[in-house]
Amino acid sequence: MNRPSPAIPIPHSLATGAGSTARGAAWVQRLPDLVSRAVQRWSLRLAEPFGVGTASWTAPGTLPDGTPVVLKVTYPHAEAQYEAIALRLWQGHRAVELLDHHPQDWALLMRRAIPGTLLLNDPGPAPQRLHIALDILANLHRAPLGAMPALTAVAADWAQVAATRANRWAHLYVPFRAEVQYGLDLLAAFADTSVMPAPAVTLHGDLNPGNILLDAPSTAPAQWLAIDPKPLIGDPGYDVWPLLAQIDNPFAYPDPAAVLVPRIEQAHQMLGVPHRRICEWACARAVEALLWRLETWTDPQRQQQALGDLPQIRVWATLAQQY
Repeated sequence: MNRPSPAIPIPHSLATGAGSTARGAAWVQRLPDLVSRAVQRWSLRLAEPFGVGTASWTAPGTLPDGTPVVLKVTYPHAEAQYEAIALRLWQGHRAVELLDHHPQDWALLMRRAIPGTLLLNDPGPAPQRLHIALDILANLHRAPLGAMPALTAVAADWAQVAATRANRWAHLYVPFRAEVQYGLDLLAAFADTSVMPAPAVTLHGDLNPGNILLDAPSTAPAQWLAIDPKPLIGDPGYDVWPLLAQIDNPFAYPDPAAVLVPRIEQAHQMLGVPHRRICEWACARAVEALLWRLETWTDPQRQQQALGDLPQIRVWATLAQQY
């Protein structure tokens, strides 16, 4: 007789993230069984789960031989479908090491980074932290190409959906219509490499300071590692925006452009991406993100919060047209 799987703690971020929809809530109900199967499959000893993540359940643990690991069970969604493929390609390229995975259960077994300090929480100056992040990105971009979705196809989908959303919510951003339209035009252009030619690399898709961990084992030199990719194949300029905008908040300074220009130059020097292309992708992605939030956050107060990003879009659009 099959015994029911033991209950597991469900972090609040997951319950209110993936678990907030009917399909996601059904998946959360299945999580104890998915975790139990992973424990049996890999003979794991698990500790309490990490209290972070909106689309996956993660917990530290050990293998029978004492190897420190992290178990990650992901809510099935398109952005995470190719994570295991990317991590395999990036072995030795400054990403966490994938030890095994079970595609049917969307379960990943990874070697744990110790102490696992987030670059987001590192006290070093912003240029130093940005250098760390860009160095990781340069390494990831040098890896072989994998069988993953093309960025051009994603940009085409975004352009179509974003244009519809822009029409629906245009009354909310009248003073910024020119900048939003500029971002929409860029999304459409990025869908066609004959219009926006660029080299093709394996992209992380979401490299921000919260997805970079310090690994400093006693037996090897310390290094920073990327986690949680949403991989694509395409223009390396796509990956830069989250780092420039989140290494700290440049828009909290009196003159955001003056803060961003040296960062753009640093990214150009380390990645070889043209200055203008960095700014164009930043503008396009910021517009897409804004329109997604307006569509998703139906509460007027949250929509007003999202509209607070419009001056940032104007800065990116202005910088792009100045280069």
